[in-house]
Amino acid sequence: MLGEGASTSLSVAVSIACGSVLMTPFCLLILEREKARAAGENSGSTLAMLPVLMWRSVKKPIVWGPLLGVVLSAIGIKMPDLLLASIKPLGLAATAAALFLTGVILSARKLQLNALIATSTIVKLLVQPFIAWGLVMLLGLHGSIAITAILMIALAAGFFGVVFGNRFGVQSPDAEAVLLLSSVLCILSLPLFISLTSGL
Repeated sequence: MLGEGASTSLSVAVSIACGSVLMTPFCLLILEREKARAAGENSGSTLAMLPVLMWRSVKKPIVWGPLLGVVLSAIGIKMPDLLLASIKPLGLAATAAALFLTGVILSARKLQLNALIATSTIVKLLVQPFIAWGLVMLLGLHGSIAITAILMIALAAGFFGVVFGNRFGVQSPDAEAVLLLSSVLCILSLPLFISLTSGL
């Protein structure tokens, strides 16, 4: 869908890295806060707990790993080819395992639709991609970066929140339902944005 060129692969990698470096810590921060509150550790405001919560989030490999990779790439340090060849299968297996885990989690839940789920699914599949398309047109962007930006946003909701929540013992039926619905319905919405980006 996005092509297999070097520039497209780089754009996708940067998008994923941004999500890992920026969004993952915030997600873990919220989960750590709720975990602390449930354990009775919330002796003050969220602001007072912030340093401890940030440290608990940042010390997790899923946060500092991508951040370290971005820093090393920015300063021009490249990993040896032998090391890359040895860890690449692990990276591919991790993605497949995460998707499988998401499927297992969702299969154990009963889908219950409500207005919040419907609204969130529409926002994810239509509103957000149209905003991205509008920004691309407004800024006059063209080429693989513009196409990748729109189509990455037009994909179904990500599974990280569901997996993280399950890891912390937090179940969110609404988030799980949005993930499931958007994964199915993006089959209908993606062709629209593929058509819109065909001339970029």
